[in-house]
Amino acid sequence: MRIAQVKIEKNVQGGSALTRLPNGSVCFVEGALPGESVEIEIIEQKKDFAKANIVKILEPNLKRRTPPCPYYGKCGGCNAQHAEFELQIEVLKQIVFDLFLRTAKINLPQNFEIHHGSEWSYRYRAQIFANGFLMRGSNVAIPIEKCMVLSENLNKKIKETSLAKKTYLFDNQSEKFLGKHIHADESVFFQSNLELLPKLIEEVSKAAGKGELLFDIFSGVGLFSAFLQNQFERVIAIEQNPLCQKFAEKNLGKNCEFYAMDAEEWSDFSGCVLIDPPRTGITNKLCDTLCKNKPNKLIYISCNPATLARDTRKFLNAGYTLTNIQGFAFYPQTFHLEMMAVFL
Repeated sequence: MRIAQVKIEKNVQGGSALTRLPNGSVCFVEGALPGESVEIEIIEQKKDFAKANIVKILEPNLKRRTPPCPYYGKCGGCNAQHAEFELQIEVLKQIVFDLFLRTAKINLPQNFEIHHGSEWSYRYRAQIFANGFLMRGSNVAIPIEKCMVLSENLNKKIKETSLAKKTYLFDNQSEKFLGKHIHADESVFFQSNLELLPKLIEEVSKAAGKGELLFDIFSGVGLFSAFLQNQFERVIAIEQNPLCQKFAEKNLGKNCEFYAMDAEEWSDFSGCVLIDPPRTGITNKLCDTLCKNKPNKLIYISCNPATLARDTRKFLNAGYTLTNIQGFAFYPQTFHLEMMAVFL
């Protein structure tokens, strides 16, 4: 066991705090915040870095708070409740600035904005394990009476349902969403924060403008296509998960075509392309195809700033210009951020 006193420099992707040990080596500290002086215990030593836990907070960040949830630290869902929500947004912004400078080799504009809604009761979709959530770093479920980030209806469902295994719950407010009836259920992915989602749709709609052809790649149930279809003469939605097709056929209009296939199999993209990939970002093959086809506009929705920064560098190398970039804090009480980037 090694004990050291250190000053925290900043937080990094995922929420861990970065500091340097007395010998100059990098150390990642769980639960620390920028500017804090802390006493730490080294729990893991690698060749290039170490990991540590806090033993004692010597000088706390002025925006540190006592986590309001009784399950915090045990439940694996939240990892930012020890920071006031204002600080959570500040930390997310600094993380994104660092990622894009290091990986995309660009400075984001100082007016880069992170949109957000309520910090509590915002989740309308959740993965439940035996009437609770998995403990941090474990496959063991911890039962809960009430989750502070879940909607009231989801908390009721947890109490009313006896769940012996992993289950997805969906409080489907999307049925009356922005004036449209968007069809979806718990069997397919749908954004969890339905309060903030309209802002993302609004910004995507403005960025897309009007045109002849829209490609909606990783379209899911056709959410974005449903709101953009009146702005384009033709919409092509591509989604690999076949379970999405029955919902997309209900959500999309006559000028829309849905293809249940891997986007890598499509070789000819043009017009405006909307991309909403998983956390891994887009594959090299798909990126190469897009850069070769050179559609006149790319709108990239990302749930992982690290892979967005990586792919941004590839698009810039291919001759695109980053013209618009925004953040969306869909998951308050976590250091998770979703983003929208527009390339012309």
